Parts: sequence; structure tokens; C-alpha cells
Amino acid sequence: MGGKFSVLLHVFFLIVFLTASPSLYADDPQVSSSDQGGFRGDAQRVIDAALQPGTFQTIENLVKIIGDGIDWYFDRLTVGADYAKVGEASSSLVDGLGQGFTDIGVNKAVNDSLDLAESGAKKYWIEDFSKQILKGTDVKVSPYFKGGMEYTSNVFREPEAPKRRDEVLWLWTPGVSVNYPFGDQKQYRVGAVYEARITEFTRHDDHDDVGQSLGAVGDFKFDNLYVNIKEEFVQDAARAGTRRAKRVEYTDQKVTPTIGYNWRDWTVEGEYTNAIRDFDSATYRAFSYANNAYQVRLLRTLAPSFRGLVDYTFSHYDYAADETRVGHYHQIRTGVTGKLSARTDLTARVGYQNRNYRAHDSQFDIPVADIRLTHRLTRKTALDFYFHRTTGESSFTNNRAYDEKMVQGSGSYVFNSKFRGRTGASFARREFENPATIGAIVSERRDILGTAFVGLDYIFRPWLIVNLDYKYERSNSNNSNFDYTNNIVALGMTMPL
Repeated sequence: MGGKFSVLLHVFFLIVFLTASPSLYADDPQVSSSDQGGFRGDAQRVIDAALQPGTFQTIENLVKIIGDGIDWYFDRLTVGADYAKVGEASSSLVDGLGQGFTDIGVNKAVNDSLDLAESGAKKYWIEDFSKQILKGTDVKVSPYFKGGMEYTSNVFREPEAPKRRDEVLWLWTPGVSVNYPFGDQKQYRVGAVYEARITEFTRHDDHDDVGQSLGAVGDFKFDNLYVNIKEEFVQDAARAGTRRAKRVEYTDQKVTPTIGYNWRDWTVEGEYTNAIRDFDSATYRAFSYANNAYQVRLLRTLAPSFRGLVDYTFSHYDYAADETRVGHYHQIRTGVTGKLSARTDLTARVGYQNRNYRAHDSQFDIPVADIRLTHRLTRKTALDFYFHRTTGESSFTNNRAYDEKMVQGSGSYVFNSKFRGRTGASFARREFENPATIGAIVSERRDILGTAFVGLDYIFRPWLIVNLDYKYERSNSNNSNFDYTNNIVALGMTMPL
């Protein structure tokens, strides 16, 4: 029954997108005229109008009303901030920090050291590198380095963390990015980013690890046709659950080619994804899979910088070491994406997903959604809000998938040209369908995951940014084996060389 219901909803969403109420096209005299042909004639005129170039005045007005309304409500925050004199407080804070640096002589000592390092780098490496390799080309090579220390109160995320589970980690990440635009109008581009991640434990050095990742992209535009190819490769190790457990080493590789065609105000896209996850340990080999996904998207411009969309995805998971985990899902969504105003962007999609497994009773037939709203509150303040409901592949005992609802928000505030603050929080609920036995506990697992963070960035130079972060993590589960609390304080630096 659930599968048939899902298929009917898929068809319904598609019909709604293609044959939306004629009131949406009230500016078109052909559509708004009296209907003598019943529903079929109505639908045909709407489709004919949709195939014509141009936007729709009714939808433009609706987008403007919503965008102006959102801007107005967010502006109430700035009124409250002005009333509370937040701007004056932030300026006093920054001025106080700067005066503190001056009073203890750090400001001059740091600046002298940075000036010396910068002049030496330009003299002996950066300028010479540019002259020998990059001069006369459009290739941009940007090396970078990130490093720092991280204190964590519960390094293995155990339910009850004894004192010896706190740890100081040392993190080193050298990397390089390459970008090369070419063509008569620079309409083609290839690029890549590579980085290595070195993690060193202070106490538990048997968990030291070196990971690496590579990302590559190619963008090619041919008049109305465009092609995009992305590849992502990650070789790393997930943190162990206890001191005695070995880190879980894994390899992820994903290749995603996309081809699209623009015709008038329509865009049709086709996308294929091949993803592989492989675990080195025989214990986790059953969770290694190959995923092949096919997606088709249809977009139509409804208002300036605002589009309607429909997408359909078929995704198949193949587990070579455990055939009972072989499964697939169908998913269809419809929604909108684009600018509600000059300060507010929105992407919102709703639909249905039907997920089945070949040799197991796990079956999900659920509504899915994802919504992202970004807003520039002021010249100094940016906000980001996101929500989704979806399913994911599970590696928890006999459960093949889990249902996740997640909401998160973040914001950033620029105190001045060198000093920036960041904050945010997230809340997620994961539900596993089948009862499982862990130790003496038998339950249908339900997890509630919460995080909150605050961070500061200070730009000493364009090539040296210092970061200070605090993050709180909490997991509440009806299975106490998955309860934990963790506090993380990190001090690091980012050097875009």
C-alpha cells in the first residue's frame, strides 16, 4: 500500500509542477480567459504559457511580498540590537582587545615578526615560484597550511568519560589548490584541491593518523549546453569508540558528471553519481558498498533570479560482502530556488522517498524535505538556516537505514576588517526502525544529537588567520551505550599562502 501511495504522490507532484493553477499565470490573457475545454484545455493552456519565454507577474509579486516580509522581520533584530547598543559594545570589545595588545607590547613584536617573515617569503620563495612556473599563464596555484591544538573532554565519545579520556590533539593540514580557466572567454575551467591531515594524540599515540583528500572539478560551457564533472576522494580514519578499539580506516570515492541544457527559461539537467565506500578492517567489511545514483532535474524561471524545479532520483546500493543490505530508493521532489530579495536567498524542496532492501524488512516510505534560507542582516552580519528530513544508510546492527530530521542555524559578525565572530547550533533526531540488542539492552534506537559552537577569527595578515573555537556536543539516546557529552576548545591558524 505504501509503495503505491508513494507512486501516486510522485505523479501528483509532477502534474502540479507542469499544470499549476492558472491563477499563477494571471498575467497571460490566454490562460486567464474563460475555459471551454474543461481541465484538459486548462492544463494545455498553462503548459503552452509555460513554454513561452518570460516570467510571470503574479509570481514576481508573490516573491516580492514574501522577500520583503522576511527582510522586515529580520530588520526587527537590527532595531533591537541598536536599542541594546550591540554595535557600541562590539566596538568597545575590539578596541579593548587592541589596546590590550598595545599595552603588553605584543602588537609591535608580532608585527615585526610577521613583516620579517613576509619579506623573506617574497624574496626567497613566492616571487621566484611565480616567475618560474606561473608567469604568462592563467594557472593559479594556492598552497595553504592549517595547524593547531584541540582540547577535547571526551576524545572517544564514551557514555561515561573518566578523567583519562580528555585529550589534547595536534592537527596539521598542508594543502594546495590549482585553478585553470581557459578558452576564448574563459568559459572552461579545471581545478583541484589536495590536502593531507595529520592527527597526533598526546596521551593515546596509538591512535595517531594521517589522512588525505583530493577534489577535482571541470566546468565546460558550450552556448546553451554545459557539462560539469566532479571527483572527490577521501582516505581517512573515524575516531574509535573506546581507547582499546582501533580507529576505523575507510576510503570514499565519488565521481559525479552532470550535463545540462538551457532553452528559453527552462533548464534540463541529468546527473550520474558513482560512489564507493570501502573499509580496511574485516570487521567493517560488511558495510563497504558501491552506490550508483541517477538524477534528472527540470527548472523553470518564474521571476527574476527565482526558479521552480522538479527532480527525480533513483539510487542503488550494492554490498558485495552482505547481499541482505542491497537496496535502492526512488525519490521525487518539487520546490523553488533563487533570490527572494537582494538580501535573502531560498532553496526549498518537498517530496517523497521510497527506500527498499532486497532481503530485509526495513522499508521507508516517508515525506522528505530540505530548506535553506540565507540572509544578509546588515553589512556586517550574515545568517544561515537549514532543515532537512531524509534517510541515510546505517551501519548499526540489523538496521539498514535511519530516518533523520535535522535543523541548524549559524551566523557571523564582522567586528572590523580583521576581527570576525561566528556562532551556531544544530539539533537532529535519528530513528532506527528495527529493534536491536546492544549489551543487555533491546530497543528501537532513537538518538537526539545537539551541538553548539562559538568562534573568533583574527586576520593578522592576508596569509595568517588565527582561529579560536569552542564546541559543545551532546547525544541523548534511549540506548545508554550511545549517550555522551563532549566539550572541545581549539586554537589554530590558517595560512593561505
